[in-house]
Amino acid sequence: MDRNVKYLTLPENRLKLKSMKNIVAVVLLMFILVFHAQAQGTFEVLIPSVTRTGSYMAIDDGNGGIIAPMNNLTGKDYGQTSYISGYLLNISATGDTSSHRYSFHDTTFFLSKIHRLTNGGYILTGESVPPGSVSKCLMIAGLDDDFNLMWAKHHSYDSMNYRVAVDNIFQIGDTLIMPVVRCEFPCGATNPMFIKVDLYGNIMQEVFYDDTLYRCFSPSFLQSIDKNYIYLFADAFFGGVSGPSYSIFDRNLNYISTIPLSVQDSWRYSTTLTPDSIILLSYVARRPGPSTNDDNVWLARFDTAVNLLGRVNFGAIDTADYSPYWGAGVGCLHPDTIFFSGYKNATGWPPSSTHVSWIMAGQVDSQLQLRYLHYIGGDAFYETRYILPLSDGGFVIHAPRFNHDTDLYDMYFIKLNREGLITSNKPGQIIINRAFISPNPAKEYLKVECMLKQAEASVLTLSGAEIFSYKLEQGTTNLPIQNLKPGMYLLKISTMGKGVIETHKFIKQ
Repeated sequence: MDRNVKYLTLPENRLKLKSMKNIVAVVLLMFILVFHAQAQGTFEVLIPSVTRTGSYMAIDDGNGGIIAPMNNLTGKDYGQTSYISGYLLNISATGDTSSHRYSFHDTTFFLSKIHRLTNGGYILTGESVPPGSVSKCLMIAGLDDDFNLMWAKHHSYDSMNYRVAVDNIFQIGDTLIMPVVRCEFPCGATNPMFIKVDLYGNIMQEVFYDDTLYRCFSPSFLQSIDKNYIYLFADAFFGGVSGPSYSIFDRNLNYISTIPLSVQDSWRYSTTLTPDSIILLSYVARRPGPSTNDDNVWLARFDTAVNLLGRVNFGAIDTADYSPYWGAGVGCLHPDTIFFSGYKNATGWPPSSTHVSWIMAGQVDSQLQLRYLHYIGGDAFYETRYILPLSDGGFVIHAPRFNHDTDLYDMYFIKLNREGLITSNKPGQIIINRAFISPNPAKEYLKVECMLKQAEASVLTLSGAEIFSYKLEQGTTNLPIQNLKPGMYLLKISTMGKGVIETHKFIKQ
C-alpha cells in the first residue's frame, strides 16, 4: 500500500512542479514585459511659465525620469534679468512632476548643476547674491538622498563676478573638481577657473586663469578616462590658438598646452565620452560647399589623444540648423546607440510671431552612421536646450517653446523611446515626422529632407488621387512641381514593407 502511494504521488509532484515552473515562467515573462514597457515609456510635459524660467541640464533619476535644476528670473526672455530663485524639478517615467524648493533666507540665487555623489546624496551648484552684496557668489550646496538641504556655502569674489558658474563636476574619491567660468558684464567671453572642494563644499584648491590669453566663448570641459587630465574645448582664441582648440590641464589644475582642433569654423560645443573611451563632440558649423552660408548640426568622434576619427552633419541648405543652445547636444550610455538633438529653422532673437522651428531628434551608431532623424514641432518656435540619454533606453530632450502672448519660454520636455518615438496614448501628442519639407508654399521644387532608406514620395490631390511618385534620396531630394496647378496637395512618404509612414500638406503657388 505504501509503495502504491509513493508510486501514485510521484507523478502528482511532478505535475505540481511542472505547473509551478509554468507559473514562474509566466510571472517572469510578465515581469519582463512590464519592465520592457517601462523601459520604453515616454512622456510630454509642457509647463507654462509665469516668470522667466530656465533649465540647462538634468540627470537621470534611475527610474526612467529626470531631475532638472530650474530657475525663475525677473523680466521677459531676451531682456534684462536678475535672479529670483531656483528649484529641482522631478519628472517621473510616466510624466508626473514634483518639485523640491529651497530658500537661503533673503538670498536670490540661480541653479546651474546637480551631481549625484558616488556614496549617496547630491551636490548642487549655482550663483547667489546674499543680502547686502552687489556681487555674485559661487554657491555650493549638499542634499541628502531625498533632496533635503543639508548645508550651503556661498563663496564671494572681488572681480569678474558677473558670471561665476560651474560648468561641470568631476568626482575623484572624496574630492570634487569643478571647472568654473567667470566673466564681467557684458560677458562676451569667459575665463576658466578650477576649484577642488571636499564633499562639504569647502574649497581645497583654486586656480583662476585671469588672462586675456585664456579667454574663450562657451567652453566645454571633459575629464580624461584616467582622471589625470581635464580638457577644455573652445571655439576660438584660447591659449594663443586663433581657431577651435582643446586645452589640457592636469589633475593639479595646472595648464599644460593648447592644441588646434580639426573642426574649423565651428562653435557651440558640448562634449561627452562613450563607454568605450571615444570623445563625442556636438557643435554648429557651416555646411560644406562654396555656395552655401547656413549652419548645420555636426557630430564628431575623437580618440583619447583627440585625433579626429570622423564627423557628420545634419541639416538642409535653406534652414539654419543649430545644436542645443546651452547644454548637451549628444549623449550615450552604449557606444553603438548615440542620441543627438538640435533645432531646425533657427532665427535671430526674439523669433517673429510667424516663425516656427522643429526639434531634431536623432540616433547614430558608433561610427556616426545615421539610424534615424525625426522632426518634432513646426507649430511654434522651439529652442532645444539639452539632451539626456536615460538608463532605461529612452532619451529626454528639453526644448522650451516661445509664447508670444507672454514673451516667455514655456518649459517643454519630451521623452522618446530608443526609436525616437512616443508610445504614450495620451491625446494631444506633438507630431513626430520622419521627413521635413520646404519651402511651403513652393513654386518649382519641393525639397524633401528624409533620412529613411528606400523611401518614396507620392503627390496626391486632396481627394486622394495620385499625380506622381518619386524615389527619395537618403538626405535631401528636390521634387519637381512646376507642372502642378496652384493649390493645396498631399505628400505621402512611404517605405518598402511599411507602406505609408506619414502625410504632409503643401501649397503649390
